[in-house]
Amino acid sequence: MFMKEPTDDYLKTLITACAISGTLVILIFMFHEWTKPRSGTVVLPGGITYLGPSPVKQNLASTETKITPLPSLMIPTDTTSWKSFSGSIYPYTFSYPGSLELGVFPNDPFDAVTIFWGNTNSQENVFLRVENLNKIKDAAPFISKSKDDYANWWWKQYAWKSVESVTKFKTSQGLTAHRAKYRDGTGNVPYDNVFLEVPGKPELVIWMATRLLSPAVFDKVVDSVRWGK
Repeated sequence: MFMKEPTDDYLKTLITACAISGTLVILIFMFHEWTKPRSGTVVLPGGITYLGPSPVKQNLASTETKITPLPSLMIPTDTTSWKSFSGSIYPYTFSYPGSLELGVFPNDPFDAVTIFWGNTNSQENVFLRVENLNKIKDAAPFISKSKDDYANWWWKQYAWKSVESVTKFKTSQGLTAHRAKYRDGTGNVPYDNVFLEVPGKPELVIWMATRLLSPAVFDKVVDSVRWGK
């Protein structure tokens, strides 16, 4: 029994079928990739955008949180017992009320710290991060300038309406700090933003802000910040 040599029409049909099959495979793969679930973009009150990492409680397992508006009331805190918290990337340390549950973001270059409370969104509760001015758009010129200038410019990146005031002060730990009051879209100053200078590192600034803690508790946390192990 002899096999016939394939005709030109047969070869053309075979090539066309292969081309169509290959195209369909590519289209199916592209559609599959396009329909994959994607991590949402969460813009924090302080302005940094985190692309999907789930924060992790200090010394605890990962946790999921429901996205809800921040409460109008501040977190009730027990200030009779204080704990110490240290950065994992940068050598900062601060004290905080032991009744608070703090969290971090895995692989976060800002070494940010957040607060877990009730069913609030912990990604919106960030109150401390280390900003590298070399890695923030248009911020590099402020490395060689006063950080008062940086605080006066910082709000323009975000949804603030204007700057009300920037006041320079010293913490009890010897750090130079700048307290900024920004007006929101309603013309109010909802909370303070504080910028701490890092000794010997003019390209780094420790940003702190919160609307979850009372001003007295927040100021005490700010005053406790130290740099260096």
